[in-house]
Amino acid sequence: MRLTEAQRAFLDRPLHAVVATLRRDGTAVQSVVWYARDGDELWLSVAPDSVKVAHLRRDPRVAVLVLGADGGAYLALEGTATVAGEVGAAERLALVGRYLGEAGARAFVAQNPLPRPNARVRIRPTRAVEYNLPA
Repeated sequence: MRLTEAQRAFLDRPLHAVVATLRRDGTAVQSVVWYARDGDELWLSVAPDSVKVAHLRRDPRVAVLVLGADGGAYLALEGTATVAGEVGAAERLALVGRYLGEAGARAFVAQNPLPRPNARVRIRPTRAVEYNLPA
């Protein structure tokens, strides 16, 4: 599906998202994540041995809720996710920089080295529900 310009603009803000994946028994597990938009998809940086990656390899269905800074607006996305390669050092720095700024990102990355690159999770929305998005 194609996102609207208003949905893309909302996703381009440095907002937190809640991502839900499914356990083997079908119950949902939620986690708060940082994300970046790439066209009409989102991508996340996730530890390659995380539960989230294991869930998505077994069942690619995913739900994402992005809340506005004051909680008065949201964009709910449903779709599928794939584990698509690794997140390079420059991409990690750019993702963290969306939330912490350039200097904050450099400090965060230096203080939180990874033993190996994170996995890139790409989320392709198939449904979007919005509430009160800014015009």
